Amino acid sequence: MFRLAFTVVFLATAILPGISEQTVLNAEEHTNSQWTTFPHPITRVAVIGAGPAGLQAAAHLLEANLTVRLFERAPSPGGNWFYTEETPIREAYPETNPQSPEDLPARYPATRYYEEGEGGIALEERWREHWHPRPVWYTLHTNSPATTTRLPGIEHPPDTPWRLSVHNVEHHVRAYASLHGLNSNDKPSSPPYSPIAAYATRVEAMQKCNETATWTLTLRRLEWLPESKRLKATYWTENFDAVVIATGLYATPYVPSIKGIGNWSAAMEDGRHSIYHSQSFRHAEWYAGRTILIVGASVSSTEIARTIAPFTKRLIASVRPNKNRDARGFDILFGFPEKSEVVPEISSFEPLRAGDTGIKKGKIVLNNGTVIEGVDEIIFATGYRPTHLGGPGTINSLHWTGHYIHDPTLAYAFTGRTWSYGPYQSLAFAKVWTGKARLPSREQMWQDHQSKKYQFGSPLDVLQQEALTRQWVAWLNNESLEFGGKFVEPSPAETREVLVYYFNTHWRHDCSPTKISLGSRTCRAASGLRRRRMDSMPKSWLG
Repeated sequence: MFRLAFTVVFLATAILPGISEQTVLNAEEHTNSQWTTFPHPITRVAVIGAGPAGLQAAAHLLEANLTVRLFERAPSPGGNWFYTEETPIREAYPETNPQSPEDLPARYPATRYYEEGEGGIALEERWREHWHPRPVWYTLHTNSPATTTRLPGIEHPPDTPWRLSVHNVEHHVRAYASLHGLNSNDKPSSPPYSPIAAYATRVEAMQKCNETATWTLTLRRLEWLPESKRLKATYWTENFDAVVIATGLYATPYVPSIKGIGNWSAAMEDGRHSIYHSQSFRHAEWYAGRTILIVGASVSSTEIARTIAPFTKRLIASVRPNKNRDARGFDILFGFPEKSEVVPEISSFEPLRAGDTGIKKGKIVLNNGTVIEGVDEIIFATGYRPTHLGGPGTINSLHWTGHYIHDPTLAYAFTGRTWSYGPYQSLAFAKVWTGKARLPSREQMWQDHQSKKYQFGSPLDVLQQEALTRQWVAWLNNESLEFGGKFVEPSPAETREVLVYYFNTHWRHDCSPTKISLGSRTCRAASGLRRRRMDSMPKSWLG
C-alpha cells in the first residue's frame, strides 16, 4: 500500500509539474528576452557518435522531422560497447616524442590513397588510428543492473543475466540502431533517399560560421580497397544548423608522468610491449603465470584485477587516496580481489639495462621507498583525458540540459548515466531546436551555472540523481503543456530500488552483504532487507 501511494504521489508531481514551478516556467509572465532565441529555424542537425547516447539523439531528432546526419568513426554502431579483437594504436608516453597528426587537404572534396608501409606506417595501424578500437575486453560486464541498462523500445530476453556482458550490450545497441534505421547497413526507404548514418567517418574539425550561423564539419571516411591492397581516404565538408557531440567526454588515454617511464615504455618481450594502457586489455589468459602490476584505483583497475587474478602468479595494485570518492563512502579497494597486494604510488622507474628483454629485471621505486622487482607487465588503468571536439572551453560551460551556454546550437550528449537520462536529454534536443521547449537566456543560464544551481552529484549519488530525474520530467512535461508534444514519465519505483540496491552492494564498503563487518548496524539491516526483497522480486524486474 505504501509503495503504491508513493508512486502515485511521485507521478502526479513529475508528469504534471508542480504548481510552485508553474509561475517560473509560464511564458506569459516573461518577455521573449528572457528566453534563448535562434537566428534562423534549425532544420539540419549533425550527431557525432553512434553509441547509446548518439543513437538516441539521432532517433529523437528524426522523429521531430529534422534532417539528420549521424557520423561514427567506427565501422559499426555501439560506441564503447563495440567489441573487437583489434586494439587502439599505442598511447603517447611522457618523455617520448608523440607522432604528429596528418595534415588535412587544402581543398575539399579530396581523396588520398595509402600503400602498405607508406610513411613507415602499416595499413592496419593506419586503419586502427582512424577508428580507434574501443577500450573493452572480452569478459567485461556492466557496472549497472540489466533493468537500468537498456534503450527505449528494445527489451532484454527474459533470462538475461543480472549483469550484462559487453556482447549483450553490443547486440542490444545494434538492435536499437536497426529499429531506427541507423545501422551500418541501413538505407533510407523514403525520399530523398539520402543516407543518414556515415560509419568509418571521422570528424576532423568543426567550425562555426558567424555570418550564416551554421556549423561546418570537416569529415574523413576511410575504406579498404582489397583488390589493390590500399586504403582510400575521402575528405569533404557538410554544413549544419546544430550539432550534437555524443562521443563521450573522455577519450584520450592518460598516462601519468613518472620519472623513467619513457625508458620503460620502449621495453618489449616476445613482440609485445611490457607496459601499456588498459585500453589495450582484451583477454585474461594472456597473463597466466605472470606477475602483473596494475596502476590506478577506479572501476577499470578493479575490474581488470578481478578478471586476471585467477591466472596471475602475483598481482600488485598501485593506488593513491581519493578524498572525493572516499567521502561518499565508496571504497575502491573493496573492489580488488583478495590476492592483490596494494601498494602506494610509484615514485620512479629505474633505468633498464641495455640488452635486457622486457622489464622483469627493472626496479620500481614507490613513494614510501619500497623497491619492487620481478614484474612482467604493467597495466596503466589511469583513465582518460577530456577531448575538446567542440572547443577547449565548451564542456565546462554547459547548461544542465547539455546545451553549450554561449551557443545552444551546440550540445553534448553525455549525462553520466546514458541509459537513465538519454531518453530525456535526446528528446530535449529535439524539442528545443524545433521550438517545442525553451531555454533561459544566455545570461540566466550562465548565472545558474556559476552559482551551481543545477548540481546533481556523480552517477553514484543516488538521491541527487533522483532529483535530476524529477528535473527532467518536470521541465519536459511543462514545455509539452505549453507548446505541445509527448509527455514523459520517470522510471518505475521498482527499477530505482533495484538501482539503489545494486550500487550499495557493489560499491559501498559499509553496505556489502559479503563484507558486512565493515558497515554500521543500520546499513546491515537495510542491506539484509534489500536482499530478502530481491529474492522475492519478479524475474522481469531483474531484466
